[in-house]
Amino acid sequence: MPTSEKEALVAELRQAAEESKGIYLAEFRHLNVAEMNELRTQILESQAHLRVAKNRLLKLAFAGTDAEGLNEHLIGPTAVAFCQSDPIAVAKVLTEFGQDHQHLAVKAGLFDGMILDEQRVAQIAQLPPRDQLLAQVLASLIAPASSVLNLLGAVTSQFILTLDAVAKKRKSEEEE
Repeated sequence: MPTSEKEALVAELRQAAEESKGIYLAEFRHLNVAEMNELRTQILESQAHLRVAKNRLLKLAFAGTDAEGLNEHLIGPTAVAFCQSDPIAVAKVLTEFGQDHQHLAVKAGLFDGMILDEQRVAQIAQLPPRDQLLAQVLASLIAPASSVLNLLGAVTSQFILTLDAVAKKRKSEEEE
């Protein structure tokens, strides 16, 4: 490949690395074309894209970025998943695909500025989706307010029931 094409590829990879919310490296020895296409499709559905590039070019692209810490994992055939939105979903796809296809192994990842080994990526893959996590956080924030409202509602209803009982008692006393 001529030098200008390599420079363009390095610039493209650098831009993808800088714009990504998460980056995952995977080794894909002996994956056939159909399996690789299946993986690419699943990655695309997770709003990410999968690239295969020479390790030397990836090291040049990652230089000076947060992804530079991934350079030590650039050994052997490497596929790079750049996540545009939800890094957890991509970690799930890679982990599950690796369990179904023994020829894919997650090497490392970059998530929220931290370099992750394959065990950490597997732990991230077990997290619930982002929307579910946000719902859980919201529910835990709302729970104290709901308890206070329920308590106030109970006090109010007890007060109304007491007033009603007093009113009935006075009415029955007046009738006698």
